[in-house]
Formats: sequence, C-alpha cells, structure tokens
Amino acid sequence: MIAKCPSCRSDHLRRSRYRPDDGLWRSLFYTTYRCRDCGRRFQRLTSPLLLGIAVASVLSMTFGAGFVLGRASPLIPADAETVIVSSPAPQVIARESESAPAPVTGDLALAAAAESGDPKAQMVLGMAYLKGQGVERDPGIALQWIEKAADQGYADAQYALGAMYLAGRGALQSFPLAFQQFERAAQQNHPEAQYSLGVMYRNGQGVPVDKSKAYVWFNLAAAQGHERARDARDSLLPALTPDQVLAAQRAAREWRPAKRGR
Repeated sequence: MIAKCPSCRSDHLRRSRYRPDDGLWRSLFYTTYRCRDCGRRFQRLTSPLLLGIAVASVLSMTFGAGFVLGRASPLIPADAETVIVSSPAPQVIARESESAPAPVTGDLALAAAAESGDPKAQMVLGMAYLKGQGVERDPGIALQWIEKAADQGYADAQYALGAMYLAGRGALQSFPLAFQQFERAAQQNHPEAQYSLGVMYRNGQGVPVDKSKAYVWFNLAAAQGHERARDARDSLLPALTPDQVLAAQRAAREWRPAKRGR
C-alpha cells in the first residue's frame, strides 16, 4: 500500500533520517517519511510480523520468569493501515513522563487489541489522539478510531462521537450527526447520551423542538442518578400540560434498552 501524508494526502514523499528520539522500536518496525509538499514528518509500520514476534517473545519471557511487570514503557501504537504517528518533540516526552502516567497509546497490547477490532481499545486509542496523550495530537486519526468503535455499537464511543460533532471538536460541527450518535448510545441506556439527547430535543438542535420527548430522555437519565438530567426534567414541568407529563412518564416506564448494535 502506497504511503500518503496524513496532513495533505500527498504521495510525494521521501525517506527521513533516523533521530535519536525516535527510539528503538520505531527504528526497528517503522519507516519514517517526510512529505515533499507540506513538510510533515510521519512514520508507518513496515514490519508487523517482526513486531508480533517481538511482542510474543517479551510476553513469553515475562510469564516464564514469573514476574509481574508494571505498566509497559511508552511505545508507538502499531496500526499497519490507518495509524500514522508524528514524532513528538523530546521535551514533550520528558514533560509527560514527569507529570502523567505512561500513556495507554504506548501499550503494545492496547494497540494490538485496537487493530484486531476491540471497540474499547479503539475508543481509548482515539481519545489519546484527540487529547494528545502520549502521541502528537491528531484529531483526524482520533476520529477514525472512535468511529471504528462507534460502528461496532460501543455506546461510550457513540457518545464521544456525538460530543465531538456537537462541539465541533475534532470534527466538523454537525447537530444532525451529533443527534444520531447520541440517540444510538441513549438507546443502549447510556445516561450521558440520554441527557444530551434530551437537551437536543429541548433546544431543537438537529431535530425539531419536542419537550415531551426531552422529558422522557431526561427522566430515563435521572433514573440512573444523573443530577443534571433530574434538574432539566423538573424544569420542563411548567412547559408541559398534565396530560403531556403523564404520557411522557408512561413512555419512560415502557421504554426498554436496545441490545448493542449499529
């Protein structure tokens, strides 16, 4: 597969020289490129088989010796198809190691789980790229990983994706798309998504204003201990007729969560 620049998508690339801060694992398993058009330096996994053998060897030696190791040293996530990592500056790495725990994105087991399709691992990896925890912040890659998890029906990822679209953080702002993702998670009984869905119904964001439906979703979230949802539900009472309140309460009682799905 021909490598392309993650910033401008150009295939006008050249090999970039090894840097000391690239580390041993990068030098062994990654090829470093520099885009001739925009100048971005990035890396791509080129030896997945060797990486797998190395990981297997490390695990074998670890369990064979009977030692329980702590968190692994930060390594680079390995996605042969989609993950392209820009090299963080050495001073950033030092600051993170002093003030924060080892980033989950440096965990080979996590990276391997994400690549194999584990939605929770994909979600964690995506959030790391969104926040720049352990890797250079890259909203584009973050969006790809979180979308992968959301497409598998993972409610936390669907909620996170909805929040990204609602705020326009890491994705173009889109109220209809935010509503769609919140609804998918809310149907799985995700309290934050239920609250967010109620807000969108109440405010008419991505959907026509419907305070009765807003009450239903606020009520469902409040039943799980969501305090803001409880306050939002009660604040709607003056805007609804007694019959509307009774109907909304009945709808909440009859509602049943959906199984995880797309």
